Amino acid sequence: MMGAGLLCIILAVAIPGWWNYDTQRRLELTRSDLSALITASERFFLEYGTWPSPHMGQEDDMRYGRDTPNYYVMNILRAVDGPGNEGHRMNPNQILFIRLPPYRRGVSGISENGAFLDCWGQPYEIAIDTDLNNTVTMSQSIYRNQVGQGLVAWSGGPDRKLDTDQDVLSWEE
Repeated sequence: MMGAGLLCIILAVAIPGWWNYDTQRRLELTRSDLSALITASERFFLEYGTWPSPHMGQEDDMRYGRDTPNYYVMNILRAVDGPGNEGHRMNPNQILFIRLPPYRRGVSGISENGAFLDCWGQPYEIAIDTDLNNTVTMSQSIYRNQVGQGLVAWSGGPDRKLDTDQDVLSWEE
């Protein structure tokens, strides 16, 4: 009887501690992913003078992730011949700007269809200044505009929902 009580006390302390550790690990990985994505995109811009989007020059800025798959951007940055980069049209030199592992539960990576998923299995959101007005406009989002940015990215975070206080943002440290 006493052994069961002691086990319950140990579990009551250990489980929340592990949960907190795992959440912090995932948040750190997410921040690292966002930094790598921004760096890869900036390197792409330096190489080609444009952002990694097949929708450059359109009237409104483009958002990838929730409505339009982010594999359009990721195929360009990963030098994959596929949607967004058919025939390596957007990345003709086939430069590998970012290398990512396959997604697995609890660890971010590339899904089977080429989308970049966060640690919680949700696609990263990427918004790009495709109208080249020096402002990223994030339609249908609480974040609205990011002036002086060419590309921003974010994750829904632990609650797996966008536009909440748990979002992890590339433009905030």
